[in-house]
Formats: sequence, C-alpha cells, structure tokens
Amino acid sequence: DNGSVTLTSGSETATITLTGTAADCSPRTLPYSENFDSYTNGVSSGTSYPTGYPEGDMPSCWLFPNRSTSSSDYPMAFLSSSSSYAVSGNCLFFKSSSTTPLYAVLPDFIGDIHNMQLRFTYRNESTGSSNGTLSVGYMTDPSDVSTFNEIATFEQVTTLTTDTVFFTSVPASVTTANIVFKYTGGNYNNYYLSIDDVYVVDDGSGPVITDPTVATTAATAIEQTTATLNATITNPDNVTITAKGFEWKATSGGTYTQIAGTGTGNTFTANLTGLTANTGYTYRAFITFNGTTVTGNEMTFTTLEQGVEPCNAPTGLTAGDITGESIAISWNASANAEGYNIQYSPQGGTISSASSTTNSYTITGLTQNTTYQIQVQANCGDGNLSGWSESISVTTTGIENHLSNSIALYPNPANDVVNVQCTMNNVQVKGIEVIDVYGKVVRTVVGANNYSPMQTRINVSDLAAGMYFVRVTTEEGAVTKTFVKK
Repeated sequence: DNGSVTLTSGSETATITLTGTAADCSPRTLPYSENFDSYTNGVSSGTSYPTGYPEGDMPSCWLFPNRSTSSSDYPMAFLSSSSSYAVSGNCLFFKSSSTTPLYAVLPDFIGDIHNMQLRFTYRNESTGSSNGTLSVGYMTDPSDVSTFNEIATFEQVTTLTTDTVFFTSVPASVTTANIVFKYTGGNYNNYYLSIDDVYVVDDGSGPVITDPTVATTAATAIEQTTATLNATITNPDNVTITAKGFEWKATSGGTYTQIAGTGTGNTFTANLTGLTANTGYTYRAFITFNGTTVTGNEMTFTTLEQGVEPCNAPTGLTAGDITGESIAISWNASANAEGYNIQYSPQGGTISSASSTTNSYTITGLTQNTTYQIQVQANCGDGNLSGWSESISVTTTGIENHLSNSIALYPNPANDVVNVQCTMNNVQVKGIEVIDVYGKVVRTVVGANNYSPMQTRINVSDLAAGMYFVRVTTEEGAVTKTFVKK
C-alpha cells in the first residue's frame, strides 16, 4: 500500500515513497507509458502543493528518494493538473531544494537497459542560476542514491519540450538498473519542474527514434586570417546532444584540430582566428549524443590573399517556383562578384554544377518528389572565389506531396471528434485507420470505394489522451498525419 520508507546509511538518510502493492510492482514489460492522468487523489490544480501533502496519489511503483515528508520542507514531488506544465491532464511536479537533489526512480522493466529508449516532456519554471536542472541516468540500487550515474543533462526551458535518451552508454558490466530522473536545485528552494508523457521502449517495441545528423555548411566571413564555420543539425526526435563543434585543418598536410561550436536551436558556428592568408582549409562539423560522435561532410575554403578584395559568400538563398522537374532560386548579390557558381545534388547523391551571371537561376532536369541540397558561390574574378553559401533543402513536387497537402485533420488537438478532410478530386480512398504510438490499429473508419473530395468525422472520445496517427490509404498512395487527443 502507499507509504514511505526511511533509509539510513551513516549520517545520511533518504525517504522513499512507495505506491501500489508488491504484486503490482513486479518488473513491467515494454513498451511502458505513464501520463499521470489516471490519478485523482491529492492532485494539485496548480503549482502549490496539494492539501494533505505528502499524502495523495503518486505514480504506481515509482520511488522518490529524498522526497520531503513535510509541506514545509524541500524538495517536493506531487502530481499537478496545471495546464501550463502538463501536456494534458496531470503531470509529475517537482519543487527544488538548494541543497538536496530529488530523484524519481522508474519501475523495474523486463529487458536489457542498454536497448531501452526514454522519451518524455518537461518544463522548467524559468532559466538561470536560481532554477534547478534536470538530468537522466540510472541506479544500480534504487534504494541507494549514491549508485546514480548520469547519462544526460537537459537545458532549462520555459516551454513544454520533448526529449529522448538512449542507454547504450551504460557499461556492459551493468546488468540490472533502473531509469532515473534527477532534479538538482539551483541557488534557492521552491523552483518548479514538470515531467509528463513518459515512454520507455525497447528496440522494436515502440516508435522508432531517429538519430540526429549534422550537415557541414559553407564557411562565411572569410578574410586573410579569420573565418566562421557553420553547421546545421537535423534532430526530429529531440535526442539530447552533449557536444558539438568542428574539426579543421590546413588542406595540404594538416591534421584535424577540434573547436567547440556555439549556438542554440539547430544551427551552430565557430570562429577561426590566426589563419594564414591565401591558404586552403578543410573542415567538418561533429555532434555527440548517447556516447556516439558523428561527423558531417567535409568542406573547404581558402583565406584571402593579402591585398585582395573580399569576395563574400552570397546570402539570402531562397527557392521560388518549384515544379516536378525544376527549381527557381535567387540570392542577394555579392559585392565584387562577376558571376556565380551553383551546385546542387539529391540528398546523398552526385553533385551537379551550373553558373549564372546574375543573382538568380532556374535548375532544370530534376526528378519529381526528390529533395535537393543547393548552394551558390560568388566568383570575383582572377580565381578569387567566395566560400559556398548556406545550403537550402528544396523538394520537387510529386503526387505524394500533392496528396499529403490535400489531406488535413482538425481540430488538432481534439477532444471528442477529429475530422479527416481530403480535397483531392476523384481519388479512391481505400481506408482510414487510427493508430496508437505503439503501432496498434485502434479504429478502422472507412472501407473501400469512397471517392474524394470527402470529409469523415472520427469519434475519439473513448481514446486515452496522447498522440495518435491517422493513415489515409488511397489508390495514389498512403499519407499518415498525427493528432493529439486531449
């Protein structure tokens, strides 16, 4: 039954809150999910601790070492229905202590922790040294906080943010361990953190987590002795990136040296100084996540000669008219440019080139429904070339794009009903299915022999809160859209 146990080791004590019965807390099979919405007793409606704290519901079979047992002490952990901190319904809510970390130990799971993936959504009260910091790791003994080992630390954010952690870096010698959230307080007590929509999956048992990638992009601000390196990260599943930067060297006879990158979001840069005039350099971006480091493509630039007019890389590269076989591009004119070079390639494919005497060009002979990477370079004459511009990704049109654009879901998020609208003319809709995050078809709505344009209402009132997929299958192909059930 619900209660608490106080553990003592020497002069240190830890209080662990227990929920559920022993039989309930046998190791869980994966996939596992917890959105905290099924609990009703002692749930706060805001950011204040609930009446009767620390009594009240807590997530079944979770342990909370160091959780305070008094409403006048910190750190606290309880459930809250605050709409500012929960994705929907309830969330797990922490209040920090400036001296004592709070741990939230997940239940035991059946399976190898090295293959597990954790996805969750979190939010801090604010940012700065007063606020606490969230990290994720594992404990080999869930009753002993000294066995905690950190895997990843997360930046302070003030909006609900989803992140993913892999456990491949856990030492091979560790065969039994629990996944753990750790909330370390800042300079003061009583700063908030929420956690919601916790998913744990094993390889193949849940949504596929896509590893992030990094693309090295054109160097900018190239002078005789300085240059700025640039890169772009693609991270659709918000996997935690623990390091980022560049490796660079003189193209002729150099060895790679690392420099850390700076920047937020999906781009970062690094400024090189002390370079040699009229010298070629090679560089590539790197990122580190889950103990793995991956690098982007190699690129080169040449510093200016002493006394040579600057030839800056073009900026403002954009795509205009796009068809299945052509892409019109334009960019800002560069000072001193006599013409421009263009390079483009399908992702992972062969690079093609072209040239233009103006700051616009139409690339032709392309393949339908294909994504191309495009860059331009200024030619300032007498071999004086700029670096390549920032790369843009442009996808030519095709039937799949047209089909995807013709299908919409609304409202999204939805409470009771979600509408599926298909505006493409005279296309046979063979079926509409609602699928949960584990790949299970929970509803088949439309059978064969329905022709668009059409609109279908789907009753979702009985579905649990969370994310779902709607797959619309037509004679022209299938399109999958997502919606959130409140």
